[in-house]
Amino acid sequence: MKKVSIALLVVLSITMAGVSYAADWNLVKNVKRLERVAPDYQDDKEIDRKFLDVLDLTEKTKKDAEVYDESKRIAAMPALGQSKYMDSFRYYMFVRSIGVSRSGTAEPDYWLGLLKTNEKSPHLLAALLVRMRLLPKNSTDIRRDAQLAVNWIKAQKPDMKVRAPEYAGNMLLGYRPRTDFAEGEVLKLYKLSYYKETVTPPAGFLDDDTYVSLLNRIKDGREEVMAEMTAIYRKMGKRKEASGILYQHAMLKAAVKDFKQAKTLLDDAVKLNAENTEAKKERDRIKLELTYQSLAPAAPAPQVNTEDELGIPEHFKSVESYLTPVDRIVTETDLQGRSKAELRVMRNEVYARHGRVFQSPELHDYFTKKSWYSQNPSYADSLLSSVDKENVRVIQESENKAH
Repeated sequence: MKKVSIALLVVLSITMAGVSYAADWNLVKNVKRLERVAPDYQDDKEIDRKFLDVLDLTEKTKKDAEVYDESKRIAAMPALGQSKYMDSFRYYMFVRSIGVSRSGTAEPDYWLGLLKTNEKSPHLLAALLVRMRLLPKNSTDIRRDAQLAVNWIKAQKPDMKVRAPEYAGNMLLGYRPRTDFAEGEVLKLYKLSYYKETVTPPAGFLDDDTYVSLLNRIKDGREEVMAEMTAIYRKMGKRKEASGILYQHAMLKAAVKDFKQAKTLLDDAVKLNAENTEAKKERDRIKLELTYQSLAPAAPAPQVNTEDELGIPEHFKSVESYLTPVDRIVTETDLQGRSKAELRVMRNEVYARHGRVFQSPELHDYFTKKSWYSQNPSYADSLLSSVDKENVRVIQESENKAH
């Protein structure tokens, strides 16, 4: 009987969460409040006044259950898209979609997709952070969304203002707007530079939604992200945290037998935190490896230059599709009869699919003309899948044998 009562309470709490926010849309009031930070807030043009009229008449003529679907119609109208209020309206509906949705992230994703069409939106970062809260903490989607948020932050000016995420609650009781969001108070705004410069989140932001935490979600195997995190922790005097990241960075170097650089990183880790016993122990192991290296003659390093200038095969220039498979390992049949120049382009195409920026002028020129290519300044080999890595290895072997 007790278990039944608990189950009934859970059902009622979820149902009540959905019902309690169904009738109080207050579209005009909330959209105007969200837009209040705009410098031209008081300067409504004709299209802005019409936009607010549409919202007001929607609530007056539609049943509560119809408002959500009608809002989609409003959001998709090109003419209304010229109003300054559209961005705030889409953000408000994004937050509300979390409360009414019964289909996972499908509805929030719809509104987030519309928000993404305005890259300068002060609401976009808040929406990205809220969207991440709807996903399992260690899912691949979390890593993707975290990377998206990081890229967005880096692309904006530090003095740009962003809005705090407007929601509270948990999966059991259902998501709902934060108290200040529901009660119509002026919402908090923060400069984007706070995300770039702080480890402790500004008041109003959730603890694991700071910039450094976004970096933490995407740091695995990525030296450039670890270096950025270390710099932030150093700046904030977080010596223990910086030491921990330096240790992880050193392990990446040790894995590829760059023991000299690994020791340098471990020295810094111990200097910042003398209690980092793992760093001390690993440093001793690295010292032993370096001692062995000093006793034996250095083996000649393989001279492989992935971007030797060999020329781009003319018949490749008109090919728009991929030359190498994405979801399987290349076979001997795929590579049979290929020239060294052809194989070189095929191998580098694997990197290009992930946005590698090429130093070779001819490779750079070749790939930038492909419609599918998009440069990624944060590119790292860790972005390659296991299939990608194996294809690079197999093609490289054939390339070494070709003429």
